[in-house]
Amino acid sequence: MLRPRLKAPDFGEATAGLEDEIAGFLTDAMRDTTDEVKEAFRNQVRAAGLGERLPNAIRGVTYPNRAGRRSLEPTGWIYAQPSKDGRGAAAIIESYANGRMIYARGGRKFLAVPTDDCPRKRSGNALTPEEVEAKFGRKLQFISPNDKGFKTPSIRHKAVGYLVLKGLVIRKASGRWRNASERERAGNTRNPRPVQAVIMFSLVRNVKKPKSVDLAVPAALAEQRFEPNLNARWR
Repeated sequence: MLRPRLKAPDFGEATAGLEDEIAGFLTDAMRDTTDEVKEAFRNQVRAAGLGERLPNAIRGVTYPNRAGRRSLEPTGWIYAQPSKDGRGAAAIIESYANGRMIYARGGRKFLAVPTDDCPRKRSGNALTPEEVEAKFGRKLQFISPNDKGFKTPSIRHKAVGYLVLKGLVIRKASGRWRNASERERAGNTRNPRPVQAVIMFSLVRNVKKPKSVDLAVPAALAEQRFEPNLNARWR
C-alpha cells in the first residue's frame, strides 16, 4: 500500500517573507512622506521671506537609514541643522514660529534694524552696520529723531535714533545709493543729482518677530500623506 507523505508548509518562513515585503512598503512610504514634508517645510520658510540658506538647512532622514534595511515601524525625522553654538537654523525658525521678542546682545543697548535703503546681499539679506561702513568707506552717523534740521528721502519709522550716511546720490541704472563724487558734492555737474542723507538703520530697544512659520503644518502633512504614499507603494 502506498502512503503519500504530506509535508506541512513552513508557516514561519512564509510569514517572514510576507513581513519583509510589508516592511519594504512601509519603509518606502515613510521615506516618500519624509521627503514631501521636508520640501513643504522648506517652501513655507522660503515663502516667509527668510532667504535661501535657512530653508536649505532643513533636512530629513528616515529610519532605518541604511541601504536595504526595512522595518515594520519606520520613522521619519525632519530637523534643522544647528550651528556650532547650538543655535543656527533651528533657533531662527523657532523664533519665527513663536513670534519671539528680540533684544540687543553683546553689551549693545539697541538693535539696528535695516531700512529699505540699506544695501542687500545676493541672498536678499541686508548688510550689517559694519558691512555698510566697509562698503561705503565711511562711518555711520547717529541722528536723533528730534533733530528737526535733518532732511532725508528715507521713510522714518518710530525709533530712538537713526544710523545715517550723508553725501550719497542714487544711481540712475540700478536705483541704489553710492558715494557722491567731489564734483557732485560741489554741484559742478551739468545734470546735478541731489546729494542726500540716507537712513540705513533705525535703532530700537527691541523688536518682535512676526509669527510667519507654523510648525503644525508639516506635522499635519505627515499624517495626511503617509497613507496615500503607502497605498501607492502597495500597488
